[in-house]
Amino acid sequence: MAMNLGHQIGTLSGKQIPTEFAAGEQPSSTTASPSAVWKSPAGNLRSNSPQENASPPMLTPPLTPNSAGEWSYLINLPMLRPDLSVACQAFATSSPLEMTEEEVAGTAEWTDGGRKDEKKGVSVFVMMPLDSVTNGNTVNRKKAMNASLHALKSAGVEGIMIDVWWGLVEREAPGAYNWGGYTELLDMAKKHGLKVQAVMSFHQCGGNVGDSCTIPLPKWVREEMEKDSDLAYTDQWGRRNYEYVSLGCDSLLVLKGRSPVQCYSDFMRAFKDNFKHLLGDTIVSCGGYSSYLLTMSWGSIFTHRNEVTCWN
Repeated sequence: MAMNLGHQIGTLSGKQIPTEFAAGEQPSSTTASPSAVWKSPAGNLRSNSPQENASPPMLTPPLTPNSAGEWSYLINLPMLRPDLSVACQAFATSSPLEMTEEEVAGTAEWTDGGRKDEKKGVSVFVMMPLDSVTNGNTVNRKKAMNASLHALKSAGVEGIMIDVWWGLVEREAPGAYNWGGYTELLDMAKKHGLKVQAVMSFHQCGGNVGDSCTIPLPKWVREEMEKDSDLAYTDQWGRRNYEYVSLGCDSLLVLKGRSPVQCYSDFMRAFKDNFKHLLGDTIVSCGGYSSYLLTMSWGSIFTHRNEVTCWN
């Protein structure tokens, strides 16, 4: 029996849809069940895919830390992706992080709006002026410096950062260190309860952006650079820059029988020996500049900052 489109749709939806009949044609009282019209595909159909017996992929639910517990019954399903299975299992079985009594107390005070002396947030260190120590190895403008340190402490600053200039401390002769100005400055910082980050600066101060003073390299270093100009950075046009000893001679004995790296090591060792009573208490961090020219261009003009200076 042939059925028109309206009859087929009505049969599938479970209700009969009236249709128009031609003259002399009688409507049929026969009804078709959906099972008679729709046939499910055979269960033994096969494809030519090489993975013939593989199970179809199963989409796992989008799990989040809050909803992982709700889907815990899926953890043991073999078709669950292994990465999510491991993650869900770890989340379901993990115990809450343990906190010390101090951390718990700090959290409670913060939640209750407490504003005590507990340290919260990021520690702030203020960079001191480049000329905090003068060429005569004394603190520059001592009264103003003392007032500034007091103001910083009152403002809640954690500490200060100072440049320890190679050209000031070891200026006159190799191994002759004069820590006078820095000893005085560090004692002032300790008096005000400020911590210090000390930066060993082995480059020249002056002639660059933000430089308010001029502190050249040690005298005996400049003498060696004048004898052999290849100790200075050189560009492809032969221009020299004497702000720093070139990295190309770091391991060569070109500075009065020592290499530049040996000079830097001896300088930092002398700093440690002279201020060992302040290390860990007042002096909380030490670092050093290598080549300042690696990030600056000639004449402190940043239009050629990618200039290569390896022709020395």
